[in-house]
Amino acid sequence: MSIIIFLWKLIIRIPRRFHGAKPFSFLLKIFLFNRIKVAKKNIKLCFKEMNKQELKVIFKKNLEAASLSIFDMGIAWFWSDTRIKKELPSKITNLELINNSSKGNLIIFKHSLHLELDARILGMQAELYGVGREHNSPYIHKIIDSGRKRAVKDTATKKETLRFIKWLKKGKNVLYAIDQDYGIKHSKKINFFGIPTYTITTAERLQEITNCNVVFLDSWFEDGALRINLEEISKNNAIASTEMIIQRIESSIRRNPGEYLWHHKRFKSSLGKEFYKDAR
Repeated sequence: MSIIIFLWKLIIRIPRRFHGAKPFSFLLKIFLFNRIKVAKKNIKLCFKEMNKQELKVIFKKNLEAASLSIFDMGIAWFWSDTRIKKELPSKITNLELINNSSKGNLIIFKHSLHLELDARILGMQAELYGVGREHNSPYIHKIIDSGRKRAVKDTATKKETLRFIKWLKKGKNVLYAIDQDYGIKHSKKINFFGIPTYTITTAERLQEITNCNVVFLDSWFEDGALRINLEEISKNNAIASTEMIIQRIESSIRRNPGEYLWHHKRFKSSLGKEFYKDAR
């Protein structure tokens, strides 16, 4: 594994303009064959109104974005701030929502294929804290944690609820995601692309406990530049429901479906394991 990390760091040393996705698309088809099948199954399910040609366009863009994500993650974890500013054009709108707020901000992001880069770019302009899963391998976890701490000041696992509750009560900005399958516990079925899907409701409870704002982080690539837009969902001190948040996430995905992480078994708890039986 250490050799792979070394080669990865070596590859991303080349200038950003040479980060072509096509050479890696073929390798992904081989090594991530089952995950690509999961992605196609999810896309077909969520875009039932599209014909085969329209779906094919999304499949192609998604494979290219997945290939480019190898570079994007490496940039986020290993490049310096100076090099990122020099080689990667980016623009953040509504940054004042989190930098000028006296309350804590629960920043909800969708699982884009460039989410690590989203966090790094935003973290260069604001103090962030992150919440995520702990990897089973201590070595891999160490790599991930050290990489992510280039973007955030500190991290916590989803089980360490008290830690990020304290951050929010102290007025910190906490990155959080609810758009994956985290099981049935603490979840309820909410329409996601018209499909009743188990979704965690933690964001609602965090608002009740900490009185934090809920801000949605939208991101996409446009003309080679990374665009990040921050939008407050919890307005006038009202609780932003899980339904509202998921609706906003879905709207964002629909605008740039090729950039989303469709490779996750999002509907496993809702539709059963058999739904993905041909993607093993």
